[in-house]
Amino acid sequence: MSISTYLLLITAGCFVLTWMIRVSPFVLLAKVELPKNVIKWLQYVPVCLFTALIVEGMLNQEGTSGFTLNYESMIVAVPTIMIALISRSLTITVIAGMFIMAMVRFVF
Repeated sequence: MSISTYLLLITAGCFVLTWMIRVSPFVLLAKVELPKNVIKWLQYVPVCLFTALIVEGMLNQEGTSGFTLNYESMIVAVPTIMIALISRSLTITVIAGMFIMAMVRFVF
């Protein structure tokens, strides 16, 4: 299997651009003192993003008629939310959720 130079350059360019977009805010904000209100507001961003990902994963789009619940995800969400509330760790929650989803898919 051969990779063309064009494809390699596109992939490398995408890597560099994505890396710059994700790293530049940290580099720029490391030298700036943010107001306390902004820092407090930013603490809610991971929770909001995590919730949006979970809700999006629990819905199936049925053509143009709307959304239906993904029952497999609903089964996994309950114990995962309990683990999140107990552990207060995003890493533990994600790993536990992945493990529970694997078990549910294995059983059902």
